This record gives sequence, C-alpha cells and structure tokens, in this order.
Amino acid sequence: MKLLIISWIFFLISAASAAKIVPAKIFSDNMVLQRNVAIPVWGTANPGEQIIVQLVSAKVKTNAQPDGCWKIELPPIGAGGPYSLKIAGDSEFIEYNNVLIGDVWFASGQSNMEHPMNGWEYIPHSAVANSEQEIVDSNYPEIRLFSVPKYPCPVELKDLQDGKWEVAAPQSVAGFSSTAWFFAKELYRRLKVPVGIIHSSWGGTSIQPWMSRQSLDQYKASVNIPAIPGHFEQNEWYEKVAESLEKNRERRNQISYPIAGLPEKIGQTDFDDSNWKRISLLDSQCKFGNILWLRKKINIPEGIPLGEFKLSLGFLNRQSQVFFNGTELGYFLYPQPVEVQIPQQLVHPEENILSIRLAQPWGEAQALGDKKQFFIANPDRSFFRDLSADWKASDQLESIIPLAESYQGNPSYLFNGMVAPVIPYAIKGFIWNQGESNAGEPRLYEKMFQQLIVDWRKLWNNNDLPFLFVQSSNIELSHEFDKEADSRCLLREAQQQALKLPKTGMVVSLDIGNPYDVHPQNKQEFGRRLALQALKIAYNQPITADGPEIESYQVKNDTIIIRIKATLGKLRAVNPSNLTGFELLRADGVVTSAKALLKNDHIMVLSFNNAFPVEVRYAWTNNPQCSLFNEAGLPMAPFRLLLK
Repeated sequence: MKLLIISWIFFLISAASAAKIVPAKIFSDNMVLQRNVAIPVWGTANPGEQIIVQLVSAKVKTNAQPDGCWKIELPPIGAGGPYSLKIAGDSEFIEYNNVLIGDVWFASGQSNMEHPMNGWEYIPHSAVANSEQEIVDSNYPEIRLFSVPKYPCPVELKDLQDGKWEVAAPQSVAGFSSTAWFFAKELYRRLKVPVGIIHSSWGGTSIQPWMSRQSLDQYKASVNIPAIPGHFEQNEWYEKVAESLEKNRERRNQISYPIAGLPEKIGQTDFDDSNWKRISLLDSQCKFGNILWLRKKINIPEGIPLGEFKLSLGFLNRQSQVFFNGTELGYFLYPQPVEVQIPQQLVHPEENILSIRLAQPWGEAQALGDKKQFFIANPDRSFFRDLSADWKASDQLESIIPLAESYQGNPSYLFNGMVAPVIPYAIKGFIWNQGESNAGEPRLYEKMFQQLIVDWRKLWNNNDLPFLFVQSSNIELSHEFDKEADSRCLLREAQQQALKLPKTGMVVSLDIGNPYDVHPQNKQEFGRRLALQALKIAYNQPITADGPEIESYQVKNDTIIIRIKATLGKLRAVNPSNLTGFELLRADGVVTSAKALLKNDHIMVLSFNNAFPVEVRYAWTNNPQCSLFNEAGLPMAPFRLLLK
C-alpha cells in the first residue's frame, strides 16, 4: 500500500502547468474497454503538454502534438473490473470510474437496428414484444450501453457532440436499440464477460451516408457526393441540425397522434360534417393531405341481430386508426388488411358512427384495395353494407408544421458525425441491419456494402474484425397480394454476397419478419441469431449459427437433386412431401411453381417433363413461405440455382 501511495503521489506531482485536457467523448464513467488488445485512448490538450494515462498497472506517457491532439495505447488487459482510468496533464487530472474490461461491439444500420425497446414516440404501438417485461429484466450491471447522438455532418469530425456510457438498467435499456440489447444479453449469458455496445444507427437511411468520403470516390458516377464546405462553423451547424431534428420529430408526432378529444367528438351522432367533402374511398381522383378524417353513418334497422360485427376496410395507407361511435377499434399499418371485429356493446340499434383517421407521413393519405374488401356485416350477414362509397372526408381538421430540411441522407454525413468520431475505440466487431433503403439498387448495394465492410475494418486498423449482419426480412410491399413480387430478392442476394469476405456472418430472417410491418417486434430472435453468429465467428465456438446451405446438385431425368452440407445440421421441413417456396425459370422467361420434396436429406425438385428449366429458385418473393430449416431451427437462405 505504501508503494502505491508513493507511486500515485509521483503521478500527480508530474502535472505542472495550467492546461485543459479533453479526452474523446466516447470515454466516460461506466465504459467497457476491449479486452486482450491494445487500448487506444485519445483527446486534445495544449500543444506539447505531457499526458499520462493509467489503467490497472499500466501507465503510458505521450505529448500533445502541435495541433493539440494526443493518443496513447495501453497494453492488452484481460476481462475484469471495475477499474479506474486516470488521465493527467501538467495541472489537470481526470478519472473515469466503474470501468470494465470485456468485449465491445459497434451496432449500426437503419430502423431495424435503431428500433428502441419501448418503441418510437412517433410510431404508435411500436414497442418490441413483451417490452415491459423485457425492460424490467435488464438489471445486468456488466452490460454497458453507449448511444451515439444523431448528428449528420458535412465534414469528418474528430469527436462526438455528446454521449456517455450507461449501466444496463430499465431506464437506460428502454430507449436503446432492442436488437443490440438482446445481442449483448445473449453474449453475456453465454460468455460471462462484460459486454459493451456502441449504438450508432438512423432509421430510413441508405448505405451511402454511412460510408466514408474516400470509400465513395469510386462510385462518383452513381452517387452525388456533396462538396466539402469551404467554411464550416461547428456551433452554427449543430444548431441547424438540432432545429431540423426537433421540427421533424414534432411533425411526425402531429401526423401520428390525433388532437386530444377529436376522435370522441367526431364519433358523436350530432357532429356537424356538413362542410366535409363527399367521396368514394377508391376514387383515385380524390387527393388529400397527410392527415385525412373519414366519417360515415351506419344505420342498423331494428330487429337485426347485433352480436359482433365484422368490419373490413381494405388497405389504408399508411397509418390508420379506426373508431366506432368514438371508441378506437384498432391501429393499422399499411399494408396490413384492415379487418376488425366490433364488440357487441359498441353497436347501437339504428344510428352508429364509423370514423377513420388516416395518416401518411410521406405523401397523400389514401385507401386501396378491391371494392369487395370494404364492408360491415353482422355474424349471420342478415345485415351487410358496402363501405367503398359515400363517405364524408376532411383533411382540414389537424394542421401540421412543414417538413424541415434534413441531412441524414447525404452521402458520408453519418459516417462523418456518427462513426468517424468513435474510431479508433477498440472493439470486438460490428453488427449491422440495413439495406431496405437500397432495395432499388441491388447491384450497386452489393459493391458498396462490401466496400463499407472493408473500409470500416481498415479505419479501425483490423482487417479481421467480425462483421455480422441481418439479411432483409419477409415483408409485403403492396396491397396486391395476388401478385408475386421480388423487389427484395435481389437485395437479399446482394447482401449474401458479402459472405465472400472473411469473418462475415449473416442472419437469415425470412421466417421471423412481420409481413405487415417493416419493423418486426420480435427483436429477441434477431439479437439471438446475431449472437449465434458472433459465437461462431468471433469466439470460434463449435456452434450451429447458419441454416441449411447447398453443397452440390445434379440433374437426373426430370428431377433436380440438391444436396445440403451435412455440417450445418440435419434438414427439417414443415412438410417434407410438399416443400413450399420452390419455382422454376424456363429459358423463355416463364416462371412456374415447382413440386419439391425432402428425401434422404436431399431436396428433390421435379420439373414434370416441361421444357427444362434454366434456374431453380427458393423463397424468391418478398414474403416467401419458408419450408426448410435445420435441427437448430434456423432457416435456409433464399437462393437461385443456375442449371448448367
């Protein structure tokens, strides 16, 4: 103890003159530092000032460069803690407490990585499944969370605007990335070492904003890269971004939530709608604003058995709330079919009021579907009314502020403000969920996604950093459910090509998405499957993390026999004698569904003596029916097999 006191006195005496030490904001109390690798610590100080950094028994010195920047590397340390990280200058001393040594993961992407545990304030009912229970079960003091503030920027920043590490607990977990949280929780449960998550994502963003300017240079012909401003004032830009974020947050809330008391008021039989426009719901000539109120009187003659009435309203684009006599029946997100049962106690003999609040954040509110999908009926259909026409409509009841200019879509802006300032903080690897915003350019995305992986690894000075990602989930993108669509298939294929890079892992999520919600709420399984990839790739554990994969195929008469890799577990099928999701592409471009079955662990695809196909496809639709899994319950990825 005496030697420690003398050593620490010497450490403090070494500070001599007044100075201001500013470590990077990624450092704070409660942080997790990466185990078993050199640990970079950096910041700014007066030019030439001596900086001493100490952690456990390691102590490293350096001097600030002429521009005031300084950086040291602490030697590798095994998992443990809590410790204190001490930084001293000529006359200033900073100490970060409750520091753990463990594994740090960088989580990034768009909305399905951002998806908070308690949901978005501007998207009703968007909390994850069992959110209240999950948030209560979050007292894991060895899991630490860091949320990178949203900050698009035209220039590459050296430091974050704000942020701090927080110990996992209900208050910190509630607004945190649900996928990243469940990933961290599963890793901690299995590894029993501290886990830190740096979360940096933004809903609705394409990949271009997350790429560095240098990595985008080769795509100049396809990407409009903004010029670097000749003059950049940090405080001025910060205020502009903050104002944009606040205005657009307020606008989204105005669109998503009705004025208090308005639904009940409109639901009264004596509400005056005489100045509302009379419309047919399916009249494409009717144009409305972002928020549309619809109102219709439903007269039920005496003697009609009441019971629970069925209400069907086609597809209401994009957020809709349905009310009956002022009571909300349900909230629907397009393209979910609006079908709901009206409780018997809400149905009155004679006059009733059916009202709808239809909101569309990105355009005009509208109703879609076939005329036959709009009706109300009692159980025995002795009462049936067509609801496709004769509505009263108004888009003047609620005003919203104009859309403010936003910057998160600009190429490299999110890298500049939300990734670069974290580099070179030592990490174990990356988890990523993004791609939907690039679905319209799959070939370009295929190249840029791999470029991002290579570039981020290079910038972190570690080409072996694991990069784990989620392949796009199953989703319906249109109300025309009788038509096959494959706009997501090429995106999934483009994502899968990244597996050619070393230390990459892909979560197949075709079986766990929500076909009617681009933000599936079962994020527990997304996090768990990412953790399985991490255990296999980052921790070299002998664990099954992937679904079945093709090993080879052969053509025998009119049958294509597909062999599966035995190392990924025994095949399991929903219905072995009738595998769904298979189709054949002929040379003339005609696509037909294919009979397929599972026999002796081989997939047998029958061509039925038709013109021989040139391609076999599996799960090649936006919302496929998955039929093939392994013993671990992991699905086979979609594929198209070119036949030679």
